Amino acid sequence: MADKFAIDFDSSFTNIYKLGSGLVLSEPTVAAVDDGGKGSVKAIGLEANKLIGKTTKNTKTVFPVFEGEIVNERIATELLSGFMKKVSCSGKFFSMEGVFSVPCGIDSVMLEKYRKVAKNCGFTKVSFIEAPLLSALGQRIPLSDSKPFFVIDMAGGTTNIAAVSLDGVIAGVSVNFGSNVICADIIDFVAEKFGLQIGLLTAEKLKNEIGSLDICDGLSTIINGRNIKTGTPMALTVKAMELFEPVSKYFDKIAEISLSVLKKLPPEVSAEIRHSGIYISGISSTIYGLASYYKEKFDMEINLADNGLMCVALGGGAVLANPALKKKLALTLK
Repeated sequence: MADKFAIDFDSSFTNIYKLGSGLVLSEPTVAAVDDGGKGSVKAIGLEANKLIGKTTKNTKTVFPVFEGEIVNERIATELLSGFMKKVSCSGKFFSMEGVFSVPCGIDSVMLEKYRKVAKNCGFTKVSFIEAPLLSALGQRIPLSDSKPFFVIDMAGGTTNIAAVSLDGVIAGVSVNFGSNVICADIIDFVAEKFGLQIGLLTAEKLKNEIGSLDICDGLSTIINGRNIKTGTPMALTVKAMELFEPVSKYFDKIAEISLSVLKKLPPEVSAEIRHSGIYISGISSTIYGLASYYKEKFDMEINLADNGLMCVALGGGAVLANPALKKKLALTLK
């Protein structure tokens, strides 16, 4: 009998759900590779993440999934194979069935890349389901064929925005940037405003510890980096309110795109969504002040997922337990 897994193979984090065991893995989708990124994989996931910004010229940290697309099939295969070995009790896996999350509206070329990686990792049977549908299921939204809901899933490399029902995606879009762009904006902002050069891990620290959509938030933290003028090490205290501009930029853009999707919906669908509100999941759904910030922008109820990072994988688990639902929602390779 095959082991059954739900895989959320995102640009930022890989989350894996195993039927019968629940969530079994959540690690960064990154590998440390020898020979400047062309050689063998020496570390994956959490261990590779520790090396970001600290490697020598002979070692490179590689992100094989970028903006929802597999851009390096070899590293993606080795990375996912390593994760699968971690969640296999015996260390061996011969018969595996997988449900993979993919971006909303994915094309056949991108879908084929996911299929190849899954096959090369040892999956004997695989299904692909669009992320906003899995997010809805993971949030336990009461989907039906006749009742639509509006979902925004804020993943690391993509943001999936869609009106969905149990019949599938009614209207939606996958935006080719996710919450990772917040870190990039923070790096640029800190360099320009404070004259301090920081790396990705420090930007993530700022986002996670004091990232806020409350412009009056006085929370602060201390960061270290390199003084741009002198080149010497430098420490700095940064307040949440000072980072409002780079943090809010991503959320403002997603709100703008979401409103354009909402405007294109049929009147009956709009009426249902107006009643139920907007459901938000993903790695950045926990940012402080998001519910009130978006309630003002959308003039609707904002429902934040209890476990935003894991919603898509949890939705995949629900599909694994319901073969009829999997058949109904799965995409087909053309």
